[in-house]
Amino acid sequence: MSQQNGLGEILAKWRDNWKTWRTIFFVVLGVLVLLNIPFVTHHPHFGLDKYPGFFAGFGLVVGLAMVIVMKKIVQPFIARKEDYYGD
Repeated sequence: MSQQNGLGEILAKWRDNWKTWRTIFFVVLGVLVLLNIPFVTHHPHFGLDKYPGFFAGFGLVVGLAMVIVMKKIVQPFIARKEDYYGD
């Protein structure tokens, strides 16, 4: 029989409580967004970056665009068949 170390047991418990961790994640994310609202860029370089939350939205849009480009355009070029490297 193999024994799990302390870290393995902790990670197994966290995996079993994934809904709780997801809720905690979104609450922390919401708090960080709310805390970011009073901090306005003092010297905006572009027209839109003077608005609170602009860079969060910009990062979200660019991140999603990168995922879509990778999945739809790049992956077909770099994907290999399942038996490419042999058995």
